[in-house]
Order: sequence, then C-alpha cells, then structure tokens
Amino acid sequence: MQSKSIIKGSAIVIFVLVLYSFHQRLFHISPEDLRTFIFMAGWLAPLFYLILFTLRPLTLFPASIFSIVGGLAFGAILGSLLAWTGATLGAVLAFLISRRLGEDKFKHLKNKKVNELKNKFEEKGFLYILALRFLPIVNFDLISYGAGLSEVRLIDFTKATVIGIIPGTLIYNFMGASLVEGNKWTMMIVGIGYAIIVLVPVLWKRNIMKRIDQVNSKHTEG
Repeated sequence: MQSKSIIKGSAIVIFVLVLYSFHQRLFHISPEDLRTFIFMAGWLAPLFYLILFTLRPLTLFPASIFSIVGGLAFGAILGSLLAWTGATLGAVLAFLISRRLGEDKFKHLKNKKVNELKNKFEEKGFLYILALRFLPIVNFDLISYGAGLSEVRLIDFTKATVIGIIPGTLIYNFMGASLVEGNKWTMMIVGIGYAIIVLVPVLWKRNIMKRIDQVNSKHTEG
C-alpha cells in the first residue's frame, strides 16, 4: 500500500515538473511562432490548432493569445469558429478535471475565499458564470477550474461559456487577422472594440452583479 502511494506521488511530481517545463517554454513563444508551429501540420493545421486549444488549460497558457493566433493563421471567420470551439472544449476539459480530481480533496476545505467563490457559482450558476466570461480581466481558466469545484451543473457551465466567450473570441481573432492584413482602419476598429469589451464590464460590474442577484431572487421566489 505504501509503495503504491510512493509510486503515485512520484508520478504526480514528475508530471508537474514536465508540465512546468513545457509551460515555461510555451510562455516564450510568440503568436507568430505558434502559428508557424501549427502550420507544420499541413492540411491538418485547423484540427491541430483545435486540439492544442482544447489541451491549453493544462499549461495555463493565455487563451487570448491562442485566439489571436487563430486570426493570424486562419483569418477572422474560420479562426473565430475554431477558437470559439477550442476555448469551449478546453473550458469543459478543465471543469471536468477539476471536478474529478478536486471533489474529494476540496470537499471539506475551510478556506473562506474558496468557499465564497464556490457558493457564488452554486447560488447564481449560469448567470454568474456568464457575467465572468464577459469580463476579460478575470482569468479564463480560474473560472473553469473554480466552477468544477462547485456543484454547478456542467450544462449550465457549458451554456454560459459558449455564449459568454463570443465577444472576446471575435475581438481577439479579428485582432490577429488585422495584423496579417495590415489595415490600419481594421486595427483601429478592433482596438476600439477591445476597449469597449474591457471597460464596459469593469465600469458596470456592480450593476451587472446586482442585476444577477435580482434575477436569482425573483427566480427563487417564483
């Protein structure tokens, strides 16, 4: 029994070290380098990109960079579709991993902040996750892994993610596509769109959360 625990612990340590090494190298890769790497797959490049985006949460590499690469590699339309699909699949993967591995270890956790976040996910569910997905200042993977530790339903998490990531995905992909085209007007429009996506949720965060509380209160009363 003890030897099995040692082997299991050693395997986890090795996995973490390999993951950390890959993570450090990946963070030094530019969007252009990543695009070149994806194009090495030839006609399978779109599928390769989709697989990498799906597995991305395991490395915690920024989702925004991968979305920009989608625009760089495949253009605004196809890039947006691939990035939207990959981001959703990656979020679901992170959610399932967190739920599978964390349900026992975090079940009796008494950390106040963690429990508060878990309670918000469970109480407000779909609307709370949707609001967080609209906020680009909130770490994408933190939402996925955090939701997995709560009792929020997978279907609610998935629907909120599918809808909530649309604005950010489009902006980042058009940003990548505009870098390829070199059109100043397109880059300017993308810049304005990005500023709106960042500023509006930040300025109206309290009102958004208050509205969510009101909707949940009416739903509970009904």
